[in-house]
Amino acid sequence: MTREDFERMLGKAVVQLGDEVRQSAKYHSPSDFEQRVFDVLRNIAAGEKIDINPTFHPHAFPDIRANGYGIEVKTTAKDSWISVGNSVFEGMRDPSVKQIYVVFGKMGGMPSVQWGRYEDRITHVRISHAPRFVLEMDRDSSLFGKMKISYDEFSQLPPDGKMKHVRDYSRGRLKDGERLWWLEDQDSPGKPLEVKLYMSLTKPEKIKLRAEGALLFPEIVSGSRVKDKYNDVAFFFLRYHNVFCPQTRDLFSAGSVAGKERGGNYLQRSLKNIEAQMVEAAERLPSDLIEEYWGVRVEPKDRIKFWLGRADRLAKNWRPSEHLFIETK
Repeated sequence: MTREDFERMLGKAVVQLGDEVRQSAKYHSPSDFEQRVFDVLRNIAAGEKIDINPTFHPHAFPDIRANGYGIEVKTTAKDSWISVGNSVFEGMRDPSVKQIYVVFGKMGGMPSVQWGRYEDRITHVRISHAPRFVLEMDRDSSLFGKMKISYDEFSQLPPDGKMKHVRDYSRGRLKDGERLWWLEDQDSPGKPLEVKLYMSLTKPEKIKLRAEGALLFPEIVSGSRVKDKYNDVAFFFLRYHNVFCPQTRDLFSAGSVAGKERGGNYLQRSLKNIEAQMVEAAERLPSDLIEEYWGVRVEPKDRIKFWLGRADRLAKNWRPSEHLFIETK
């Protein structure tokens, strides 16, 4: 069976299915529609030596197999041709399927049914607890063209290879001030999924995080009029520690972290109080992480000196090098 033969069969099927869903709501539920797609395809394929069967497992991808072709069945109750598809990892893909199509039932508005090549209908990746493809039946803007890789090549990649393409694509869509904090990061196996509140951490845990944030982001010493100077610290806590901190500026400028003395430079005193932990972080944090946020690779023994140089250029009305890490220089 050629691809043209298979697509002709799909064309006949969606014409019949479209008539049926407009005439009655009998097949509007996802399970009933999937079963009806299966039955209609079997009827059309009878006598043509085409075997229409479910794939190897009830939760396998796609839903139906036919002589090396696969059909994924999707529905929506909305008047829309958009649906969230399968995980980008396709962990239970049927190995006998080489080319995949989608049959899509739109049950909202005027019910209708369309078919398309699966890779052509994938236009986006939606990130929730796991990255999932987004299908759009009425739009020609394949995700794989944007990622500069074919669907077949992408499907053969290991999970970390797939995630590299997903992260690069997602970074390209970020607006000013936005960051990626978690994308099913395959570089961090075993990382817990639960997000903790900063306020629920123990005091040593809080100090450790504050020290890492202060070290990686010397821009926190910038003048008070610099907007969003604490945002990167908050994103870092989320991405690498799964810790949500709603008031990040208070970690460095509140009286509670600056000590009992009132007035003066609260930020300076708060950093003075965690000098030892910042030195420890400078010695401990991996070089790849330092390079990611500083833009250069700096050896552990030179990191405090580098931090002071950058902080001096950013600070206003004071020089961090005149007050901090005096004994370590």
